[in-house]
Amino acid sequence: MITSKFSNTAYFYSILVISFPIISAYFVRKILGFTNGDYNWQIILFLVFAAILILAVVIWGFFVEMNVRMAKFILDDEKIVIKQLLGIGTQRQHNWKDLQGFVIRSFVTRGQHQEHLYLIKENKSVAVMSSLYMKNYMEVRNQITQHLELLK
Repeated sequence: MITSKFSNTAYFYSILVISFPIISAYFVRKILGFTNGDYNWQIILFLVFAAILILAVVIWGFFVEMNVRMAKFILDDEKIVIKQLLGIGTQRQHNWKDLQGFVIRSFVTRGQHQEHLYLIKENKSVAVMSSLYMKNYMEVRNQITQHLELLK
């Protein structure tokens, strides 16, 4: 049995996503303190823009990064168990025989090679793991290659 381990980057990004709205609200409140209650159209525009930005970052960070890519994987000889939200969220499991295979997408960001591995079932991705967020990504990937075939 192999269990995925999160990298420091996963924990760092999680802390950022959780703390971003709190820190942003603090700064918005500080900026509003400078207006002395005089809310002209520029201040209202700033508030709307800040709210949209904060909401977009939280939605992307929580629902995409933390919920999808920062999942914990537990692999054994019969199945793979996926626990979302850093291993504390909902749990799904798939038998190896029910999965079609996997696809790997490689890319370079900030001069660093990264991979996303997608598990495919009925021509749809049912899970994704990222080399950025997983400390033992190669070990988990090698275990997956023993059970599934690489699709194109």
